[in-house]
Amino acid sequence: MIRRRFREPSVVDALHDIADALRSGSSLRQAMVSTAGEGSPFAPVATALVAGRPLTQALAAAAGNPRPDETDVSAALCVLAVHAEAGGDPLPAVRSLVGVLGRRAAAREQARALTTHARLGARAILCLTPAFLALVALSDPHGAVRFVTDPRTRLAIGLGLGLQILGAFWIGAIVSRAGGSSSRLAGVPVLRAVHALIAGRTRDAIDVEVAEAAETVAFALDAGLAPGAALVAVAPYARGSFGRALRLAAEVRHVPVHRALEEVAATFTDDACRRFARAFERSAQLGVPLAPALRSLADDIRESASTRLAEDVRRASVHVLVPLSVLVLPAFVLACLVPLFVGGLQQIAG
Repeated sequence: MIRRRFREPSVVDALHDIADALRSGSSLRQAMVSTAGEGSPFAPVATALVAGRPLTQALAAAAGNPRPDETDVSAALCVLAVHAEAGGDPLPAVRSLVGVLGRRAAAREQARALTTHARLGARAILCLTPAFLALVALSDPHGAVRFVTDPRTRLAIGLGLGLQILGAFWIGAIVSRAGGSSSRLAGVPVLRAVHALIAGRTRDAIDVEVAEAAETVAFALDAGLAPGAALVAVAPYARGSFGRALRLAAEVRHVPVHRALEEVAATFTDDACRRFARAFERSAQLGVPLAPALRSLADDIRESASTRLAEDVRRASVHVLVPLSVLVLPAFVLACLVPLFVGGLQQIAG
């Protein structure tokens, strides 16, 4: 009997179901309870609502405790929490969320596709030495036993496999860095310096944080909040160092919000932070609609990030040549060619 493996619903699928329920006349509370089944990313919120917790508190609690691997869920919960608190119509927000999160998922798929070629090429090269050793063992078992029992060939094979493992880690670090991911150990200052020396510097995630905050503030503005109130509503859910800076700006009461954001942006070297602050300033001084400006800023940031990703992947294909020449090729010579050469000399010597 063949067992089918069902895919858990994604955030976009869950939002589609919520939008359908809202169109049928359900409230946001009823829509989340009726659509958040087993495996749904909104199942914890539905459980809290069934237990009698208020909608705003349930959404705010779930959005305020995001998991690192569920940024889309956190963003959706943040927007729904802001709309529930502001009392705006959630259906347009849910529709827009579907489009925004769909574009984010497409960007991640593009990043994965760009790095797939580099990953497959690196894996094929790294499999060369183990495959050659396996071929020798299958074609000549007695010769393989001699290689293991002879101290000289055993040392050469051990050194070669050690270099192969180091080369695999080095190549993996380069490809992971090109894909925008890094190890948790890279957060340690000393290991961060070693990681930067081996794989190159990892790009700062501040641009992504600014783009997510800009999109969420735009949703809050669509709910009917003023710019200052939207910033105060979104700041508790913003991620990273930019989110902490937004919370500091939201706590300032004696100056206009765009002035507080200018002071916050001055602490960052990234241009995206200054553009975020300038959008608030132009809206306050010139009366320019803020929500379209923030969405345009988020789109520009994501397009620039996609371009940088393609450049990083192209550079990674060149950087991989260093561990190949320094570690992987010497590993192949030590683990494969040296034992064959030593074995040939032994046969010639009788």
